[in-house]
Amino acid sequence: MVSCGVNAETRALGQVQTCLDKYVYELFPDHALTWERFDGNLDIEDSGESEDERRAAVEKQHKEKRFQAVDAACGGLVFYRFRINVKPTVFLTKLIDHLTHLPKEEQKQAQTSLRHCARWIPLDFICVATTERMSKCFERVVKAHFADGLDPNTSVAIVTEIRNNISLKKEDVIQLIAPMLPPQLKIDLKNPTLVVFVTVFKSVCGMSVLENYYQKKKFNLVTLLDQ
Repeated sequence: MVSCGVNAETRALGQVQTCLDKYVYELFPDHALTWERFDGNLDIEDSGESEDERRAAVEKQHKEKRFQAVDAACGGLVFYRFRINVKPTVFLTKLIDHLTHLPKEEQKQAQTSLRHCARWIPLDFICVATTERMSKCFERVVKAHFADGLDPNTSVAIVTEIRNNISLKKEDVIQLIAPMLPPQLKIDLKNPTLVVFVTVFKSVCGMSVLENYYQKKKFNLVTLLDQ
């Protein structure tokens, strides 16, 4: 999920696509495509082909895509779905490390190429934005990140963002997921080891667990490269 200026979504989409296409090969040369069958209605024009032929053509096109732009239905926000066997958090962590270790001149070039983009928030878990579905989704988050070998000094903060959704409030989200976290975790709102990031936009909820969230300038790549 990438934030940008309102009315700059088209330019941001192009910059995000270029960045993803470039660095997936450079940073993850052994990545593999993944694809789940689309079971909804296919919105395509009648070209005289049979339904099976049309479906096969669409599936072939989808299978060749590594990243799929999805309409976030929110101004100032673009969203890409990963179609590779690399988690968005892993991709962004490695991308940030790569960009921040470039020579200054190359950092400036990278900054210019991303000038219409701001924060790049990786979301490893996606669900429908209802309390029941979010609760089940967060069970997966806890299992993936907090189940085994938890350092007793680990601190955590919950960061929530809500856009274009009037049925959920930040307090609702926190009250929903906070009791599900291991009780031995320390709360640190200023400098946590981990940030549990939950964003709701329209009817979609995204979740991830992010390290060094504030040190990484809330994953604002342009700000990071401007240091």
